Amino acid sequence: MKQTMLLLAGSPGTGKSYLGNIICKEIPDFFNKISIDFFKEKLYEENGFDNIKEKTNLDNLAYTLFYQSIEKSMQKGQSIIADYPFSYRQYDTLKILADKYKFQIITITLICDLDILYQRQKERDLDPERPLGFIMNHYHKGDTLSDRTKMDIQKTKAEFTKFNDQRGYAKFKLGKTLVFDVSDFTHANYPALINKIKKWVGYS
Repeated sequence: MKQTMLLLAGSPGTGKSYLGNIICKEIPDFFNKISIDFFKEKLYEENGFDNIKEKTNLDNLAYTLFYQSIEKSMQKGQSIIADYPFSYRQYDTLKILADKYKFQIITITLICDLDILYQRQKERDLDPERPLGFIMNHYHKGDTLSDRTKMDIQKTKAEFTKFNDQRGYAKFKLGKTLVFDVSDFTHANYPALINKIKKWVGYS
């Protein structure tokens, strides 16, 4: 199998983690599944934050740890799956790492109707299982919020649409790119997508 960094891109609520789990099961030669959100949650729990500035500092550290994790895997020749709402902010660093270690890049950009996407994100943030640090501007380990409608971070539909457009989540492309519509999960052809990925990575 070719040394590959597979990026699962797209807005929050497009099912990137779900797709990543399917790929890892179907193509076990992917050694590492890396998510920036994993590092964010870990840092939120370990350090906590009292305001937006402190949270932003932790987020920036999460990006650094994410890139370091990718580089360690590349040094070992291990193919990687990474999922995140990738944007121009990560583009250059990911390309530099792939070029340095001669890894091919494949991007699967998941897209979805914005009305559906907005509703999915609202439902996800209201889910009691959603880590609290992601929806608050102040958080320390052990904090609770019984009424999730009182979360700090709540975007209107217009704000949500503007933010997604500015970041260009649905337009992210790096390396070989395939756009995959997940507006209706029941009609998304995951088997065909997996077969395409297998072909690109040389897995049989």
